[in-house]
This record gives sequence, C-alpha cells and structure tokens, in this order.
Amino acid sequence: MRNITIMIVLIGYFSAAHCQTFKGTVYDRSTDSTLSSAIVYISGTSIGTYSDIFGNFELDISKYSSMPITISMPGYYSVTLSGHGSNKMYNIYLYPKINELNGVIVKGEKGRWEEYLRIFKREFLGETNNASDCDILNENDLRFSYNSDSSTLRVFTSKPIIIHNKALGYTITCYLDHFRYTHKYDKSGNPSETFGMMGNYLFKDDLSQLSESEKSKVEERRRSAYQGSCMQFLRLLYEGNLNQRGRYSISLLDNSLFSTVFIIGSKTPVNSKSLVIRKDSISSYFKNEGKLQIRFGTKYSTIDLRTDYVCFEKNGYFDPNELWVSGDMSKRRIGDLLPFEYWLKQ
Repeated sequence: MRNITIMIVLIGYFSAAHCQTFKGTVYDRSTDSTLSSAIVYISGTSIGTYSDIFGNFELDISKYSSMPITISMPGYYSVTLSGHGSNKMYNIYLYPKINELNGVIVKGEKGRWEEYLRIFKREFLGETNNASDCDILNENDLRFSYNSDSSTLRVFTSKPIIIHNKALGYTITCYLDHFRYTHKYDKSGNPSETFGMMGNYLFKDDLSQLSESEKSKVEERRRSAYQGSCMQFLRLLYEGNLNQRGRYSISLLDNSLFSTVFIIGSKTPVNSKSLVIRKDSISSYFKNEGKLQIRFGTKYSTIDLRTDYVCFEKNGYFDPNELWVSGDMSKRRIGDLLPFEYWLKQ
C-alpha cells in the first residue's frame, strides 16, 4: 500500500483586509529597475492586470478584497501579499531566478527528460479523467533535477506553465516557484511518497469558444469536479448546516436541489455547534477539533488543521499552510481545479 503525504501550496496567505483597489510599482530586486509586463492578480481567479512601461499597476479587487494578491513575471519568483490596504502605494520587489536552472536535465538527455515529464504530469495534473484531458502547451520549457541520494525530483521553469484543460473548458497559467516529488522505500520495503508544490495560477474561461452541445458537456464535467471537492466542502461549512449525528460524527448538508451530504467523523468528540464560528459576511473560523475524516459518498478524505483556528472564506478559499488535505480531495490536482468564480448552478 502506498503511503502518501501531500502538501500543495498554490495561493498564499489569508487576508482580512477589505480594500477595493491595489496600487503600486514592480521592481527587480537585484537592479532596483522597474519591471513592465509583470502580472498582478488574485490567484485562483481570472482577475489580473499588468504593470505598465514604468512598472506601475492598479488592480480592482472589489470582488475579492480579502484575498491575497500575487505578483509574478517570467524569470522571477512570485510575491504574494496579504493585509493589503487601499490607502497606500506598494513597492513590489521580485527576485530573479538566476541559478536554479544550472545542472538540470533538458529534453533529449538520454530519455530521462521524458520519464521525469511523465512523473511531473501525474503529480501536477493528477490522475483523474479530467487530468488526462489536459495538455501542457509549453512542456519543453520544463527542466528537471533528480537527486538519487534522496530519491527526489525537482522541477524548474523560468516561464509560466500553460495548461489547456479541455475537459473543464479552462486555460490555466501557472507560475511555478517550487516542485518537489520524493519516492523511496522504508526499512520494511514499503513505498512512500511526498509531494510539495508552490505556485500561483490564473484562469481563462474558454466556454464562449464552444458549441452549445460542447458547453453542456463541459458544464456537467465542472459540476462533477465540484461535487465532493474541498471547495464545495468549505463553502457548505461556511453556510453552517451542520447536524450532530453522534458524539463522534456530524453531517454537513447542502440546502440546494442537489442534496449533497458530507459526513465529518473524528476519533475524538466533535460538536456541530462549535466546529465553525462565523466571522463576518465573507469568512468564518474552522475550529481545530483533531484530525477529521470526511466522507462524500464512497470517497474518503482527511483534513488536518495546523493551528487552533483556520480562517476560510465563503468562496472556499483557505490558507493551505494552515489546513492540510489528504485522500480523495488531495487527488484532485490542477486537472480538477475550478476558479473561485465558479458556483454551482441551481
């Protein structure tokens, strides 16, 4: 049996600030020169803008004013800011990716590039039907580094990764800052895997380019990807329709026509009245009551809170440094991601 530990960091840090416009200038940290064409965006959405020829930008974030803002540019590490306000100008400094591409494996090098690409796509996109219908449009830009002593594969790229998800009708631009995959065996010969990724991503909805029959199929696949996802779980958790089933389990219901039910179980007593605390009109606190087992139909996941309380938003956003997910929910990688603009149609 495979023993898998997964931590995916895709977005950044939670912000409680509520500004409407984010303004500033983007600089190169190594030269202090301004950077034009840097993209300023809210990761996980389609909301973004570019810095002008003087490095200046202004982004309307009224729809997602409490979420972190990310600044990215090819050849540089991304910067993610939380706690931002509308009453100040921000000077953003990006660090160039200078030495990370030294000594890596490029395409055509004794077949290893193709082998590592296969592993990367499996871990990055996932292994679902939707993932298999994804194409990385610029996979030749990927560089791989493998350490045989630690059995660790690292992936680098100075350019954003462009993913065409034909199944869900999105084009995704991912600014990858870190990717690490380790596969090794313990003393008993049992395999174990760890996977970590840091990056930010922008969505482009391709639905308008499809025929009506194709749109219907894509919408159905989006609905299926949403059902049982961590996004849906947290959105229902925010609504707070929790019912005590017993001392160690709670049901989480959906009041919509779809009658979705999550079962929350624990090895220690859990309380439906104290598990979630409403913070304001867009966010809530998730109380740490031990590791939780989440069942959706025949699929099982585990949620592990790393702090006493974890903030999450009405749209399903959370800080992945504070809440770790494993099991079925964690298997839904880039190939099954939906933007925060997506809402299930009634």
